[in-house]
Amino acid sequence: MEATAPTSKRPGRSGLAPDKNAYNHYARSCREGVAQAHPSWSVQQVSSELGRQWKALTAAERKPWIELAQFDKARFHTEARQYIRQQQTDGQPVQLPIKRKKKQNEPRQPDTSYICFWKSRRPEVVAANPLLDAQLVSKEVARQWRALPDSERKIWEDMAAKDKLRFQEEIACIHPTLEVAPQNVSALKSPLKDPFAPKPAKTGFQLFMSHNRESFTLLNMTINEFRTEMSQLWKRLSEADKNEWYELAKQDGRRFEREVNAYKPPAYMDSEVQRAHKHIDELKRLTRGDPAAPRLPRNAYSVYLSTKRQEIAAQHPDLKNSQIMREIGIAWKALTDDERALYQRKAEEDVDRFRTEMEAHLARQYEGQQASDHPAKKRTRKRKYERQTHTHQDLREQEKQEDQQQQQQQLVTVHRKVKAPVVGRKKRKTGPPRRPKTAYNLMYMSKRTELLATYQMSHNECSALCGRLWRQMSEEEREPYKRMAVEDKRRYEVELATYNAQASVASEGALRDSAGFQYFFEAKRRENEKISRNEVAAIWRGMSEPHQLLWAELANDSHLPGADASDANQERTEEQGHLGMSASAVLTPQERLL
Repeated sequence: MEATAPTSKRPGRSGLAPDKNAYNHYARSCREGVAQAHPSWSVQQVSSELGRQWKALTAAERKPWIELAQFDKARFHTEARQYIRQQQTDGQPVQLPIKRKKKQNEPRQPDTSYICFWKSRRPEVVAANPLLDAQLVSKEVARQWRALPDSERKIWEDMAAKDKLRFQEEIACIHPTLEVAPQNVSALKSPLKDPFAPKPAKTGFQLFMSHNRESFTLLNMTINEFRTEMSQLWKRLSEADKNEWYELAKQDGRRFEREVNAYKPPAYMDSEVQRAHKHIDELKRLTRGDPAAPRLPRNAYSVYLSTKRQEIAAQHPDLKNSQIMREIGIAWKALTDDERALYQRKAEEDVDRFRTEMEAHLARQYEGQQASDHPAKKRTRKRKYERQTHTHQDLREQEKQEDQQQQQQQLVTVHRKVKAPVVGRKKRKTGPPRRPKTAYNLMYMSKRTELLATYQMSHNECSALCGRLWRQMSEEEREPYKRMAVEDKRRYEVELATYNAQASVASEGALRDSAGFQYFFEAKRRENEKISRNEVAAIWRGMSEPHQLLWAELANDSHLPGADASDANQERTEEQGHLGMSASAVLTPQERLL
């Protein structure tokens, strides 16, 4: 069986011929042979035999018909493009003269005058000739139709006009804006793809998902739940486990490179429409990592979203962002092809805008690169000298910073006790109380042990199963867990209040035991006798750590043995003067205001 070339015109029908799929081409080519081999079969029996033969074909046997369908689709795209250009030149609305697909709940299409005559006369012909085949019955009805005079045909034409009026009234009741319009140009938006082209390489995570897809069939998970679960499980994998999948991804990448090098695209991929799609895809790829690149083009839905979002938000200010997006999606799906045509034209204009701006952006980049290549050679020596100069300056600044950090480190270690290294397992630090658990957490903890022991499932599968069980529970079944959650929250509030009180007392005790703070408090009291201890404590907490260390150093020096009171007072006055000068050097502007 040889594949016949697709034709661009149908006999007796003007306009474009829509493209056919692979099975339609196969059935058209083989129908005559099956009908001749079984002359007693009806049309339905021949179609059933063709369907059975098509299902029995191997992938290699189907390949010629799939390629023929792709050539037919490329033919349709080319002819439709030319037809649209002709309509735009003539100023007509851009529509394709092919039959639109019937939508759900639409009324029956109106009958023509011949169909009305055929429905009326066919039972009479079958009753008069019960042994006639279906094709011969149709031929006899057609012969009688051709023999009718114009006066008798007028009856059937009136019946067809009446049925057409019925169809228009029914469709107006269903949707006032729905019209019997030809197919819109949205059929040309998707570019042609070669079904036999090399499959892109998969990442390690994609291979991991494909491997674990069968293990979650028993849990009856949706695709979104499965992806979420796989993402969480992938994050918990160790680097050694991930490296195995990364290695498989590298092997798949090498496979893809080999297939791409040996791949030769078919002739239909080199059409004008395909070249335009490839050019736009290449321009989009060049925008990655370029912050100065123009904005990517928007599709028809994005244009509709930008125009309707503010309108819906103003009409329903209480709706959340997710609810607004859901409302816009429902409204977009309810639009007809004619209503979507406006946004599709705007999307096409945005594609033209992106192509123009991106080509101009690439031209500017090329000119700037050409201009910067020549002067760079002349400035080589100057840049080398500047790099050497900056290198010496950076080394000197780095040495100064290291000296300052070393001095500060020595000052800090004087007043801090060095803890001995901890051997063995560290003890849990005392911190704030454990946060309260939700009702779902308590249900999960009560069911987890039983599910893991009964069904021998992993922790991830157990979590997914508990999530479904929780969603299926009624309010009465959830009530015990909610009461437990309220009690746990009350426990947390009591423990948190106790912890905060203990932390406040410990902070005050540490502040009282601090020699630096005591010395600072005495100095402030000498300056202002009315200042309270809390005010001094607030000033102390606002100081930087080096400033507090200076006061602690001064307090330690004031308690050295062998110094009399007069010498101590004199040294204290001098130390306070030096301390003020040192503190002014390290204080921040906010501390100076204090």
